[in-house]
Amino acid sequence: MFDNDSPPSTRRALTAAAALAGVVFALAMHWLEQLGTVEMTHLVRVLFDAGEVAVIAAATATGLLIGWAKVPLALVAAGVGTALPTSALLGQWTRSDPLLGFLIGVAYTSCLLLAMLAVAVPRAQRRYVRRGWDLAFAEAREHEARVEQAVTREREAMAGEIHDGLGHRLTLIAVQASRLSLDEALPDHARAELQRIRENAAAASEELGETVALLAERRPGDTASLSGLGIGDVIERARASGVTVHGAIAPEVAERTNDYTHAALMRVLQEGLTNAAKHAPGAAVHLAIDLDGDEAVLEMRNATSPAPPSERGGHGIVALRHRIEILGGTLRTTSDEDFTLAVRLPREAMPSTTAADPGSSRLRVLTAEAADAERGRRRTTRQAWLAPIAVLASLALAVTGYFVYSTIASVLPPERFAAIEVGDAQSSTERLLPPTDMLDAPTAALPEPPGSTCRYYEASVSFFERVDVYRICFEGDRVVAADTIPPDE
Repeated sequence: MFDNDSPPSTRRALTAAAALAGVVFALAMHWLEQLGTVEMTHLVRVLFDAGEVAVIAAATATGLLIGWAKVPLALVAAGVGTALPTSALLGQWTRSDPLLGFLIGVAYTSCLLLAMLAVAVPRAQRRYVRRGWDLAFAEAREHEARVEQAVTREREAMAGEIHDGLGHRLTLIAVQASRLSLDEALPDHARAELQRIRENAAAASEELGETVALLAERRPGDTASLSGLGIGDVIERARASGVTVHGAIAPEVAERTNDYTHAALMRVLQEGLTNAAKHAPGAAVHLAIDLDGDEAVLEMRNATSPAPPSERGGHGIVALRHRIEILGGTLRTTSDEDFTLAVRLPREAMPSTTAADPGSSRLRVLTAEAADAERGRRRTTRQAWLAPIAVLASLALAVTGYFVYSTIASVLPPERFAAIEVGDAQSSTERLLPPTDMLDAPTAALPEPPGSTCRYYEASVSFFERVDVYRICFEGDRVVAADTIPPDE
């Protein structure tokens, strides 16, 4: 509607229209102000300045409309800028006091601005909160994508390692089958060889089923960088790059673990040493790798860096945890004074597509939190509406109750009124009177005796229609007047 990209002619036209609207607003407020005082009777006598009420209502409604229409502040400022001088001129013209007119204009424009802010501020707050959630969701989606990429790379590397192991076994099967094909007589030893071929084929088939489930598209050169290395080689590589490594490695680890467990331990060791060199340069790494029953245990510990890393860390730990869980193991990290990485794996680990637990997705957690926040916002909104409604309902109930009580409690039966005569003592007369006077008494129907105090009562219960009204006037502890005022007076 009105922004910096709008043509200058459009901006000038809108500004002129807003200035003219300010003049019209001031004139309208001045006209409404002339309505004067109105007296409401029948139920309750109320005196109010209808002009002020109309002006306040009109200014508030205008402000609500401006806020709802999202009128730019520049146009609102242009309108207010002409409304105030116009109010000052009207004050000079009607009251010979421009300052008073200006202050009245300030009061009316304040009603407009407060009403506008009552609409615009909550909407801006909701927009700000919504943008915050949008940014959080965008960051969560980016995080999920990075994690997925890291997990995919780890699965591909793991699948490559498994594929290499199967290739060796399938080669043995091919050699054995070739040897058998050259034996024309098929003696007993050939049959025994055939049995061994079958056993190897069965083992290869079982492993191949697991590999197919894990194997992704392998890119050229996407092979494991640890092929042909041992745990000691990984440690020596880290030491050669300047990382101080202390610890002990049980010699039977390499002999009593299968290829899957050994490869996983090397990957965890490599990732842990890389993280230590990256995030805690110069800190010594304490390492322990041992066997605990049927499990292989690796624990690494290094001092944490006093300063945060200069660049965003990757998701190697997340991918490694996924790999360890595929093999039926666990990976835990703790970070306080020292950063600790602990892994437990079966010595004879076998991959399983159902063993990995992806854990809580940040996107799912954020979605749940956003839903909770939205429910809280709606609950707060309902409470914000219900609180004033409850207050208004309570006030309406109290007013209605007081009106009903006053109407019923101000009834003076005709037979009691007939027993009251001029000259009676006030004390004896009051015993015949109701506990309260009537509301909206017709005090102007009859002139009250000078110096007296008069009370008014209805002849019967009447909520909306006037009936006979009895007037009792006292002066000097005596009844000086006992009159009946007909409904038409």
